[in-house]
Amino acid sequence: MRPFFKAAAPALALTLLLAGCSGGEDAREGSDAEGDRKASPGQPSTEDVIAEATFPYHEHKGEATFQINSLTVRGELMQLDYTITPGTPGSDAESDPEIWKVFDVSLTAPHIDLVDMENLRRYTVVEDENGDLLQPHPTTVLTYDEPNSFTAFFAAPRDGAEAFDVYLYGMQPIMDVPVGEER
Repeated sequence: MRPFFKAAAPALALTLLLAGCSGGEDAREGSDAEGDRKASPGQPSTEDVIAEATFPYHEHKGEATFQINSLTVRGELMQLDYTITPGTPGSDAESDPEIWKVFDVSLTAPHIDLVDMENLRRYTVVEDENGDLLQPHPTTVLTYDEPNSFTAFFAAPRDGAEAFDVYLYGMQPIMDVPVGEER
């Protein structure tokens, strides 16, 4: 294991514990409980929006709104909190759409990239000690017409980056998303 990941693993475990994220099967299945959509004290509310874009689904059967709620440096990691609000597509839509089906993405690859255009650096989602990507699992079920909240983790930026272009699920980038520091 590389030294960075040895140091990042305990910090990540603490962050996940404080955020109330189990990372297990329940987190991958999604939930319809209203309480699950509320932000915990360490997370921004879905009402806090620092960037937003709307993109069509795969095969243009509808569209989804992506909202960036925060991009925050927390020690050696950077946390991206965002919501996806998928609009109800045509009559042939699945009743329980999964991320990978709606956006036509791989089940194993990272689906989120951050690009620091000023320093020409790309940041991909980090992995935990088991090799699992710290991003929403592609089989997570989305709820139509409601915000679905998610979190992904990256290495903290080098060179004092102040903003990133955010690439989600192969869509066009959401440009110049500002980076905040943990308070």
